[in-house]
Amino acid sequence: MTVSKTIPQLHLLKFARFLHPLLRLLYRREYPSLQRECMGLHFSSPIGIAAGVDKRGEYTDVIACYSPSFVEIGPLRDVRYTIRNLKERSEDIVVLANVSNTPELERSFSLLYDFVDGFVLNVSKGSTVSRAIDHLLDLRRCNDEYKPILFKIFPDLSGEELDEVADFALRSGIDGIMIAAEFLDFVRSATLGLLPVIAIAEIAAPERAAQMLEAGADLIAVTNSPIHYGPALIPKILKYLDKQ
Repeated sequence: MTVSKTIPQLHLLKFARFLHPLLRLLYRREYPSLQRECMGLHFSSPIGIAAGVDKRGEYTDVIACYSPSFVEIGPLRDVRYTIRNLKERSEDIVVLANVSNTPELERSFSLLYDFVDGFVLNVSKGSTVSRAIDHLLDLRRCNDEYKPILFKIFPDLSGEELDEVADFALRSGIDGIMIAAEFLDFVRSATLGLLPVIAIAEIAAPERAAQMLEAGADLIAVTNSPIHYGPALIPKILKYLDKQ
């Protein structure tokens, strides 16, 4: 199943809401043993969907039918269009908004605050986030409800830069880190295990997810795995993890 075929299917299913109960019956699975509290949020399981599948918050209700506990929407561009989409969502799924450090960051953060459950701020080579994160933390204090803010660290950073970001993450007051699975051990060590870590990976088999959790990931954001391996992948992962 390719990306080009799957995204149109998501678009059609967005409007064919009469099919959502059937999708939930076929693919939604809940296991009490897999529930967890992380960053002040409740997750029905440790498995979610990484950014790139739903770039504008259009498909959260459809995606929720396939059992992920969270979805990272974005990278966001048209925030007002995204808000219109999120106003219509009805499914119980954690939504994290992926935002970039641009001149519009603070405005986007403020506009989105009431419509998402948390934020993911991209940190890549050459990006400066120290001033931006201070402003976001100040804006968060102005709101009644606490929403977690995470750093999404890209692997283009050198080892020294990763160390600096990890150190800043510990001092800044952010709530967690998202990073590619191959850097999981490094980040857990650099942050002394004090910050929750979401590992990002393509997962072809449930055993891989179990290995990542055993290695210290608090949550896992799968990339295009459900697109390549079918919509039953996450239910299979959850079933496997429940038996461990």
